[in-house]
Amino acid sequence: MPNTPERRPNMQQIGDAAGVSKSAVSLALRNDPRIPEATRLRIQQIAEEMGYRRNPVVDSLMTQLRAGRQPTFQANLGLINCSPVSDLGQNHTFRRLREGVLRRAEALGYGIEEFWLQQPDMRPQRLKQIVETRGIRGLILIAALSPDTIDRGYVDFWYDFACAVIGVTHLNNRLNCASNDQYLTARRATEKVFELGYQRPMLVVPPNDDALLEDKFSAGFYSAVRRLSPQNQLAVVPLDMDDPSVALQAIRLEKPDVVITNQSEFYDILHDAGFSIPRELGLVHLDWHCALANIAGMRQNNRVVGSAGVDLVVGQLQKNEFGSQEFPKVVQIESIWVDGPSVKMQ
Repeated sequence: MPNTPERRPNMQQIGDAAGVSKSAVSLALRNDPRIPEATRLRIQQIAEEMGYRRNPVVDSLMTQLRAGRQPTFQANLGLINCSPVSDLGQNHTFRRLREGVLRRAEALGYGIEEFWLQQPDMRPQRLKQIVETRGIRGLILIAALSPDTIDRGYVDFWYDFACAVIGVTHLNNRLNCASNDQYLTARRATEKVFELGYQRPMLVVPPNDDALLEDKFSAGFYSAVRRLSPQNQLAVVPLDMDDPSVALQAIRLEKPDVVITNQSEFYDILHDAGFSIPRELGLVHLDWHCALANIAGMRQNNRVVGSAGVDLVVGQLQKNEFGSQEFPKVVQIESIWVDGPSVKMQ
């Protein structure tokens, strides 16, 4: 006869039946990796046979209690810098992603050790040996500037760890990812300029940037401008920052009333080319940050993205999941609009 809810066993009774302590039962039922997998499964099976069922009210209260405690040290996570430069602080997006990682890791009781993937003397086996020697089981990959950055020589490397990519979505690696929702960023930037009265927007971005984001900037832009009359539906213009003359020529020829870009330097290029901003031409930035006080745009909330990457890795560790994911999780963080003097305000 099955146990009724009033007669369901407590953790002490399960521990007695399994020959372990009550605290071991608690950890095993939460699938905590500090209990060996075989022991966890045995305890969980005994609990199920005894009729144990989790109490959602108690679970909620315990979660709140744990959240209020000062976290104890859990372990170190590895932050793998995949960019060509060793200092992530040189790029405002990478700097904020890193800050989000550090803050969230500290809040959860984890330390962060940083490694540079493209260090001249770094090789897959050497990096793996270093990481394993230091007892690191979770990795966060940041600043992969091309789709194959984390593929070359590292195809099998990541799969011995709990691993997530932040900033971009490299799902060909079957790894969990956290990124800004760049599609919605571009779409909502375009919708916002409509609200401000603009009717002829132009997206001007480097093709490699859009390709790295799986064309999400252009896709979001096109999804919004298709509501315009055909004569106001302008094509995306490729931007070469070493030679912006093609983009400038397209602006002079097509005469947009607002330009949407992800390159802050393009503001000065337009100004030097004789465009009056915002009187003659509005300008919107797709990755706004506090140093761009003279430009309106979309803040991508990259610190939140970094935090989400930590949560993905810690979640895998807690569930004892490593390697490629059958169904990779993608956490996308939305942007918010920030007003600025580079557009006409209603």
